[in-house]
Amino acid sequence: MAEATAVTATARRFRPQFSFAPLRTRGYRLLFAAELVSVFGDAFHAVALPFLVYQFGGGARDLGLLVAGYGLCRLVTTPLGGVFSDRIGPWRVMLISDLIRILFTAGIVVVAVTGAGGMFGVAVLVAGTGLGAGMFQPAAYAITPRLLPAEQLQAGNGLHSTATFAAGMIGPGVAGLVVIALSPAVAFGVDAVTFAVSAACLAMIGGMGRAAAMPLAAPTGGGGSPQHESGDGTPPSDPTIGFWRLLRESALLRTVLLVTGAANLTVGGMVRVGLPSLNNDDFAAGAGGLGGLLAAFTAGSLVGGLCSAGLAGLPRRGATAMVSGLVLGGAVALVPFAGYLGAVVALSVAGLASTVTNVLVITIVQQNTAPHLLGRVMSAIVFAALSLFPFSTIAAGLVIDAYGSTAIFLGTAAALLAAFGYGFTRRELRQR
Repeated sequence: MAEATAVTATARRFRPQFSFAPLRTRGYRLLFAAELVSVFGDAFHAVALPFLVYQFGGGARDLGLLVAGYGLCRLVTTPLGGVFSDRIGPWRVMLISDLIRILFTAGIVVVAVTGAGGMFGVAVLVAGTGLGAGMFQPAAYAITPRLLPAEQLQAGNGLHSTATFAAGMIGPGVAGLVVIALSPAVAFGVDAVTFAVSAACLAMIGGMGRAAAMPLAAPTGGGGSPQHESGDGTPPSDPTIGFWRLLRESALLRTVLLVTGAANLTVGGMVRVGLPSLNNDDFAAGAGGLGGLLAAFTAGSLVGGLCSAGLAGLPRRGATAMVSGLVLGGAVALVPFAGYLGAVVALSVAGLASTVTNVLVITIVQQNTAPHLLGRVMSAIVFAALSLFPFSTIAAGLVIDAYGSTAIFLGTAAALLAAFGYGFTRRELRQR
């Protein structure tokens, strides 16, 4: 009863408060800038790739297979990104990732201009960019707690999401114009340059950001105070505890992984194959239209980043995250039935809800994981999100050819509602 009273009192005192305090830290500012320009370039990749496939005479099935190859390579290197982050440090892993992507993206430009290698050459090079991408994200999640104090971590995660989605909001529209006015090759050239700028920003990060290993310290709860146990009997700061033991003993980690995997069951196919198909076949909106749909999602995600940054200190963030996930599922279900403008609105809501859910869940896990395990735990979450991506994109191409784009959106909505509904029933997540 006393605990319930305390939670209620905390909820009554809570007021959303947005803070730019993380940007006062130099290392975080450089990370912020690196991901800002990198995501801007990613938007060029996402818009240009379907039209490069169409340029070589391919269709939805070819696009699905090609993107599946990218996803498979990204999946293979995701666990390596976590392991290497814990061993040599996330800073080094991120730099290596950017260098790999510079090389392979430049190769795509050459193939797009000369035609050498054709569709097979594009597929090999796109798969190579996936190798670099898989290493990057776990390292990015692992380095943020090194650069910020615990009480600024959620605000930092929210600002990070805001910045990357701001770039993502601008990028697709610009990329669509570049593809229309110039060519997919030029768009991929922009992507390669942004990876180089990202690498330059990362190279300037110093201090603990460059360290190969963090000193052991007890993880913290949402308010930044130390927690000597994970909340379910696991002493996560004990250096003798490895990832597999943590997975066996931490109900929170198991639930987060299950919800993440289920929620991402068909999302990859919906975004990378279903959305271009819906745009071309149902909306007939062209490259600019696809850029607009992607920009709508990222605009909502930008607002979601601002909202989540202002929710630092919110009690029971896990419950809020799951409710936000249910809103995401409902919005996705509306996309194919609402027409182009309605789809823009629905995707905006979906983006907002998705980012709030992601930031809250990632912050909960970061604050309840020991530094010596953080890279591997983050890679496990990313792996859970991406593990079905190749299947998702191949299946999306086949389903679209047989039943149209609507089936993919409805299937994705059902998976999202089931996943987040289950997460809301789990006490170890709901009460965080």
